Amino acid sequence: MRRISILCAVVVLANACGGKSPTNPGNTGGNNNGGNNGSTSNAISVVDNSFDPSSTTLAAGATVTWTWNGSLNHNVTFDNTSIGNSPTQSTGTFSKTFSSPGTFNYHCTVHGTGMSGQIKIQ
Repeated sequence: MRRISILCAVVVLANACGGKSPTNPGNTGGNNNGGNNGSTSNAISVVDNSFDPSSTTLAAGATVTWTWNGSLNHNVTFDNTSIGNSPTQSTGTFSKTFSSPGTFNYHCTVHGTGMSGQIKIQ
């Protein structure tokens, strides 16, 4: 009986300490910029040295808006430069409409690929 009580206590403690999956798993993708991955948001915050969320999936025709919330200069530069890039700035917004399905990788040229993100259009 004592073993069963101990086992029950361990199970309860494990669930209380993170046994369940988080509702917001954070950055589980290939970049290390601290943003959220797996998002469906079209609003991206440009903070000091990261994009948040760092990855988002949207339907074709969606407009994505990046808003500068940090104090440093950053830009949004797509790997495919024909898409159009933002200026380097420390405040303001930049918006882009994605008409066709595809994966659109971007980064900040000031901080390199360590500050990167991805837009997936379905």
